[in-house]
Amino acid sequence: MSIGPWRPWRELATTPNEMLRSLISGFGEMSPRIDVYQTDHEVVATAELPGLVNKDDVEITATEDTLTVRGEMRRSEEGEERNYFHSERFYGNFSRTVSLPVQVQPEKATATYKNGILEVRIPRAENQKQRRIPIDLH
Repeated sequence: MSIGPWRPWRELATTPNEMLRSLISGFGEMSPRIDVYQTDHEVVATAELPGLVNKDDVEITATEDTLTVRGEMRRSEEGEERNYFHSERFYGNFSRTVSLPVQVQPEKATATYKNGILEVRIPRAENQKQRRIPIDLH
């Protein structure tokens, strides 16, 4: 798997079924932007979760090859009572699942949240050795 910049419009254009599913399942649902990189020992994912995010409103799940971040951004109680003239900030459910570049150990994952950035660190699986396969000529 190659890592490159996220191009949401290209992804929508290449997966029309996914676009239709997202339209049907949840108008207004946002997908946080996520960067994923790997080191010799771990895979690190950082996600933008600005605003009013409470750790109890965020759920992080991982398998051996995927990471999912989902949750809800809520308005402050004060804001719910206001009669807004103009509002552009996102409030509501969010969800994002990304494939990981290598197999990981999800049971050893850790997460931190600081200044609007969620960071998830997952150790690489120990048996991720590549083996060159010789070709027999007949």
